[in-house]
Amino acid sequence: MPAPITRRTVLATGACLPFLRYADARAALPGRPSRVGAFTVTPLRDGLFPLRPDMIPAADSGAGRALLTEAGLSPSGPSPEPVNAFLIRRGARHWLLDAGCGTVLGPGFNRVTAALMAEGVHPDQVETVWLTHLHADHAGGLLTPEGQARFANAELVLQEREAAHWSDAGARARAPAAMAPFFDTAQAVLTAYESRIRRVAGQAELTRGISSLPLPGHTPGHAGVLIEDGSERLLIWGDIIHSRILQMPHPDWTVIWDADPAEAIATRRGILDRAAVEGLDIAGMHLASRGRILRDGSGYLWEAREAATSGGPSR
Repeated sequence: MPAPITRRTVLATGACLPFLRYADARAALPGRPSRVGAFTVTPLRDGLFPLRPDMIPAADSGAGRALLTEAGLSPSGPSPEPVNAFLIRRGARHWLLDAGCGTVLGPGFNRVTAALMAEGVHPDQVETVWLTHLHADHAGGLLTPEGQARFANAELVLQEREAAHWSDAGARARAPAAMAPFFDTAQAVLTAYESRIRRVAGQAELTRGISSLPLPGHTPGHAGVLIEDGSERLLIWGDIIHSRILQMPHPDWTVIWDADPAEAIATRRGILDRAAVEGLDIAGMHLASRGRILRDGSGYLWEAREAATSGGPSR
């Protein structure tokens, strides 16, 4: 069985980060701001997560080791995976999509607030935080180290199924013991923002030109955000992919955090196919750049769309 993810394993693998920054310098740099019509979308890099192959159990194999070697990494990993949030702006309005880890996963993270302020936006200016889901690396940054709401004026918006899952004592009792800290963080966030939470169901308009797109499986209420203005579209798909290197060629490889692995596979294949057919631009919380999806046999290729990370299709 793969080792469960805990705060301890994050702290232990964090020792690899200095090496990883040298091994893949491009992954350490946030993507550039980009436009979707009148919207500006800016990735905010919270840090790098050292993903071990056994966190994607099928990748702990000859095929997985070959893909890591081909990417210039150690065949035993880990691979440095970005942890992103996104600042979305239109005119004088400021929205945040996810908020990074904050301090809940130890050192090496908690950079979203500084990145936000470097863009000239104070946390008090954020009017809404849209959440893809309540895992700690997406919602932990909503809290101060003291457990208070970091965004004093922001409404928190998430799928109803997501809020219900992390509030369910039965779901917590059925989950592996290693998930208890994730429930603690989720419940702390829901408590801190209790008076200003908006729950949506299914595909729902968040504001004009931006909608929530349910993508269940990773968590019950996991969702992406689709931004549309005229002919321009960008889907920020949350955690559909945790490792571009490993999961693009093998979309059936699941991560140990998937609540429903079979549903996660079906959702991933469905949205990868849609993206390839429609030519959708894609961004994600664990992708280093904006890009597009190309079919490649039973898998897919990633075509980066930013100058800093261009160079043609890659796995």
